[in-house]
Amino acid sequence: MRTIEQWSIIRLVFLKLAFTAGVLLWAGIAVTPVGAATIQYSFAGTVSQVSNQLSSTFTTSPSSSAMSGVITVNTTDTNTLSATFGSYTITNFSLNIEGYTATMGSSGNVEIRNGPTGNDQFNVTVNAPNGPMLNARAPRIFEIQLRGPNSIFASDALPTSSPSITPFTNRNLWRLVFGAGNTRTVSGVMTALTAVTVVPLPPTVILFGAALVALVSLGAGNWKQRKARSRGQSVGG
Repeated sequence: MRTIEQWSIIRLVFLKLAFTAGVLLWAGIAVTPVGAATIQYSFAGTVSQVSNQLSSTFTTSPSSSAMSGVITVNTTDTNTLSATFGSYTITNFSLNIEGYTATMGSSGNVEIRNGPTGNDQFNVTVNAPNGPMLNARAPRIFEIQLRGPNSIFASDALPTSSPSITPFTNRNLWRLVFGAGNTRTVSGVMTALTAVTVVPLPPTVILFGAALVALVSLGAGNWKQRKARSRGQSVGG
């Protein structure tokens, strides 16, 4: 049988491991920027231009949903040096153009430009989307370019409500490019951009961390009490 001293050593080791796990968890939460979250946008558009090399797969279509997709974007601005140009990392991406599908590529970002005068912008770039090759060329880049007067955005923050497409009168374009150059391109006009949802840091993570720290504190208190009683019995004996 194990002695009281052996059980005390085992309990101490357990408490140290639990405490370390709690510290690592809270450290991960602490380095997460306040208000960090992701926002999801759905988008749609027509197909107005198709390069000859891609005509066997795509056709022009006035349908407002001939092209559709979804992007998930981290709301933390990675361009902190500018107050008028925000840059945000895309964490997930899906695209459907008349049955042709592509998913997240090597990288992606959303740019929000608040000015200069006459040039507010909402730009999306996904590099090397993961999709089938066409004419021995892989998809190289997907882009959304929306530009309008300097009255659309109040700052360079990601819009949390759905921006209307109508004000972007200076430029309204989406395109998917295959291979080098721009000779193999399918493109069109954006018809919708919808902010679907904002997802904050899951509360279950915070609750788990709090419960873990409380468990460690409770265990440490009980261990100290037992140790004190053990010493008292040794002295009394």
